[in-house]
Amino acid sequence: MNITINPFQQLYFSDDTQADNFVELFSAEVLQTAIHPVFQGGNVVLSGTQGCGKTMILSLLRPETRIAYWKLGKDFPVNKQMRNFISAGVNLTRSRISDIVQVTLHRGDDADEREMPFYFADFFNYLVVDDLIKSVETIGKNPEIFDSIVDISRIGEFVSAVAKQDCWFGSLDGVKTVEQLKERIGERIDFYRRWVNGNISEMRLLDDISQSKTNIGEPIARTAECLRQSGIISDSVPVLIRVDQIEEMHRAFTDRQRRLLLAFRKMLNRAFASRDARVHYRAGTRRYGWSNPEFLGIWGSEARLENIRDYQLIEMDQQLFAWGEAKNTIFERFSIDAFQKRMEYYFRNDANKLRPQLAKSIFGKHPIAEDRITQVKIAQDDRQIDRALGLDLAADGGKWSEEWREFLRALFRTGHSGMLDAVLAAAWGRQTGGARFKREHRESPPPFDSPWRERKWWRKERLDQAVLQLMTRCQQRFMWWGYDDIRSLSGGNITVFLHICHRIWDGFLKNESSLPEKRRTDLLNGGTIDRNIQDAGILFASNEWFKKLPEEPGGNARQGFVEKLGMRLNEDMMRDLRMAYPGGNGISITLTEFNSEAEDVTDLRSFIREAVGYGVLFETEHSSKSKSGGRRIKFYLHPILCPRFQLPEARTKEPYYWRIDELFELARKAQVTLARARVSQPRVARSLSLFPELDNDKS
Repeated sequence: MNITINPFQQLYFSDDTQADNFVELFSAEVLQTAIHPVFQGGNVVLSGTQGCGKTMILSLLRPETRIAYWKLGKDFPVNKQMRNFISAGVNLTRSRISDIVQVTLHRGDDADEREMPFYFADFFNYLVVDDLIKSVETIGKNPEIFDSIVDISRIGEFVSAVAKQDCWFGSLDGVKTVEQLKERIGERIDFYRRWVNGNISEMRLLDDISQSKTNIGEPIARTAECLRQSGIISDSVPVLIRVDQIEEMHRAFTDRQRRLLLAFRKMLNRAFASRDARVHYRAGTRRYGWSNPEFLGIWGSEARLENIRDYQLIEMDQQLFAWGEAKNTIFERFSIDAFQKRMEYYFRNDANKLRPQLAKSIFGKHPIAEDRITQVKIAQDDRQIDRALGLDLAADGGKWSEEWREFLRALFRTGHSGMLDAVLAAAWGRQTGGARFKREHRESPPPFDSPWRERKWWRKERLDQAVLQLMTRCQQRFMWWGYDDIRSLSGGNITVFLHICHRIWDGFLKNESSLPEKRRTDLLNGGTIDRNIQDAGILFASNEWFKKLPEEPGGNARQGFVEKLGMRLNEDMMRDLRMAYPGGNGISITLTEFNSEAEDVTDLRSFIREAVGYGVLFETEHSSKSKSGGRRIKFYLHPILCPRFQLPEARTKEPYYWRIDELFELARKAQVTLARARVSQPRVARSLSLFPELDNDKS
């Protein structure tokens, strides 16, 4: 195989949908599950964290994408009953439409906030109508690809009809041909481009525009209506309007920009709220661009956009790629297929060698707990063993009987399985005996029935924490490798998955280049990447993802918070010698406290929810383990950040139960600026038993 190619070097392909690579690399696995609403009626919003595939899906609506599939002889991955549609739209990032926030009417901020949203609306309308006309022409010129859904011979009737619409306020007067129509629309777009770049010297030009500004969405709907009335398309052909990367509306660097962009967003929401049957909007946004209630306001109204009524929300992270505890078969299929397509694309000359599900064979099987500790040397010295088991700690060492110590040391010396067994036995010994025992187990002889082995779930829930404690005390790192580890660390995000693959493959190529050809690994023919190379690549990717956090607005504060939280969780899991909190890689707050309307809690909640929206944290509600505890909400770091902070990413047990004051204290230590910060309270030590039901009976 070619050892100079990294098939994961380029992570993003959705920005170039005309290229063959989109067709060959796009995975349709997601489409076969829950994305069908995108190709039907009604407004639909695709929401998800960075890189989850929103833009890739919306790109399927573009006629250029379908043409690319046809040229390559590949079937278009949309149900045949849903293929007959017309689509146009705007990417708010690439179109630079938000740049209009940088100009002014020179009549003060109040005038700008009152009037600039109408210029934004006008700019948006012309951009979309321009793209809609181009799409109609493209589809009309390729009837064999699009099942003749466009009759381009009626273009003259369409132009005559659309130019007469009063929604243009005279800006299309005198237009008689399609060339004139495109030219007039192009001139309007060109004006806005020159204005935002400071190339308009005569304000009289702006005065002319000010007399013919269009209402948001109306020219788009009228254009669709004229397409039907003129016979270019039939009444049964839906017109789908794409509005991608809505989060661009909230990248503000000054208070003035923030206020203006919020006003622009409310104006855009007005188009969605109209529920105009002539067109259907398809919006793509990162979670933080849709989750804030402030962002859902409607221009000129006290109302807000309503889910189900105004749009259907598809939360890709939760509805499709479930970050919850259940195994995610959709993302597993998605990641395996995306990996396979990369391999087929870059190693097409070796196509006959490619096995199915290469991701699983190249990365290998998921390591069991014993596999993760094979780098630890089996110590014979008593002091080394005591240190590995935490028996040397001042707060713990004096409580062990000599019989227990000898038992644990002997168990530790039996091999790697015995080492792990000794860590679990020590945790068992540290727990109290319950109602019938006043002394701790470690003051009594070791039990003969080895309960740390026999109790299946008790053991399973503590294996990762046992590995973490053992590896750290032996000056080693918790290691990750194998397909299942990589999938789990990806957190349901395909870009994170491909980024991990990129770094692992890069390390593999560097290692292979130093080897003679006879000793190189053929990954296309059953070879597997060494676990140490995988682990190094995973750690590299984790650190890179952490360093990327400041790239987004407010990212420095989130990075600081994540660092303090990650370090705190690692320290707590290491200090928890009893392993009473094997789920300590996350935190849980009561919903009553978290949803409090107190002003300081409102500020903190906004910050935390923003971190969730940016994909830094994962949240989910759960029931308290106490019947009277009520509902709670738990938070975890995104799994890709776990290697950096040496935290197991699996969520198999209840997380730490915190009070809201502890969350405030962590934010304070991270120097997160909140408008109203709560005065810090002393930290309350936690001491919960492995068997709370027995503790209640203690004498």
